[in-house]
Amino acid sequence: MSYNYKTITNIPSDRQRILHPYCFWNDAFTTEELETVCKISSKNLENGMVATPEGPKVVGTDNTEMRRSKISFNSVNDENRWIFERLNGVIEHVNNSWFNFDINGYDQYQYTEYDSEYAGHYQWHIDTHLGTPPDDGETEMRKLSLTLLLNEPEKDFTGGDLQLGHENNPYSISAKKGTVIIFPSFQLHRVTAVTSGVRKSLVAWIVGPKFK
Repeated sequence: MSYNYKTITNIPSDRQRILHPYCFWNDAFTTEELETVCKISSKNLENGMVATPEGPKVVGTDNTEMRRSKISFNSVNDENRWIFERLNGVIEHVNNSWFNFDINGYDQYQYTEYDSEYAGHYQWHIDTHLGTPPDDGETEMRKLSLTLLLNEPEKDFTGGDLQLGHENNPYSISAKKGTVIIFPSFQLHRVTAVTSGVRKSLVAWIVGPKFK
């Protein structure tokens, strides 16, 4: 998945639009498919981590400052390949229509649970890694962030709003079960504390060459 073109338009109002803050795609998966996604993706859950100058730092459920969640990383295999292929179609269409970023793809997705038992949340952060590249020599950067909501707000959980903007003027994105939300990875965002139930989601970061 790589785009190396620039799109022009003859409509002045289109040229004045700097960048879309986010796009969404409803009903990307059926209810039965979402149940399967949860089943095959939620194995080997571990505490979420945050990036620090010293490297990734594990934060457990006793951490109240930054992140409280359980996660599992999933690379492509015969069991989940159809999930990647479904998401690929959504990513390509949304990027082609609204962002036009030069992107290459992604290697894995992250299954995430935010449980009300420990007030699961993720404070304000961005997904793009700024500054020095990782020690593994990776030269690509995160350009688009994707989240797929796997269960139903106000039924399976309350709270857990995905918000964009900043703490003084947050904007909550309305989503339902099966909604895919895609936004630029350099955009500040958070997930507010879950107050009842468990919020379940799938997250992926689509990478590409350095912006220029």
